Amino acid sequence: MKMVKLGIRELDDCLGGGFPHPSLASVEGDHGAGKTALTQQIVYSMLREGLRVYVITSESTVKEYLTMMRSIKLDPYPYYLKGMLNIYPLHVEGGKWSRFLSSLFFKVTRNFLELYKDRYDVVVIDSLSVLTVDTPPYEFLTFITRMKNLVSDGKTIILTFHPGCLRENRIMKLKASSDVYLVISNGKVAGIPVKVLSVVKLWGTSGERKESVTLEVNPQLGLRVLPLGGVKI
Repeated sequence: MKMVKLGIRELDDCLGGGFPHPSLASVEGDHGAGKTALTQQIVYSMLREGLRVYVITSESTVKEYLTMMRSIKLDPYPYYLKGMLNIYPLHVEGGKWSRFLSSLFFKVTRNFLELYKDRYDVVVIDSLSVLTVDTPPYEFLTFITRMKNLVSDGKTIILTFHPGCLRENRIMKLKASSDVYLVISNGKVAGIPVKVLSVVKLWGTSGERKESVTLEVNPQLGLRVLPLGGVKI
């Protein structure tokens, strides 16, 4: 296992020295809480380490995802053009997801990752919520088991999800199975909107770490850490 520095000292300190690779990581957060910005920081850091990254997104197009990264001072285009970063949007015409389509995409995603596992080192699924709508419990458990198997093969798998979209027993399964479990939520510091990142679970790091850190997504500075004092969630 290696520790990948995220390039933000306070954030690396919060994680005990960096982000562990390989690992299974879950990032929980409501809409607009900053899950995508956080995972994009992780993606960029993995790319800088020479790792190949697949992003499977149900929330943006390829262009939107790349533009979003650039908006927080991360330039993905050199890696995208070299083929180190591949982005796969999951969209349904008309935006009408159903139990059948969610279950189908869930299986396709799992099989796709297993079939092409020699072509990537890191996978981000942003978000898992839409893929698990009304899927049978055994399908969800099979998916998590297969993701753990990929981690055993040296891959890092990062799953984001909205807590209101997953049943409690599935969230508990994710907590039990994940090496890294992060919760990001909206907060305020002196009336300024911020993101509060809480480290619920973190295996594979040996350094000292904090239980939470306050983040701000600044258009001029990108993702940065703020003092924790005065946070209201």
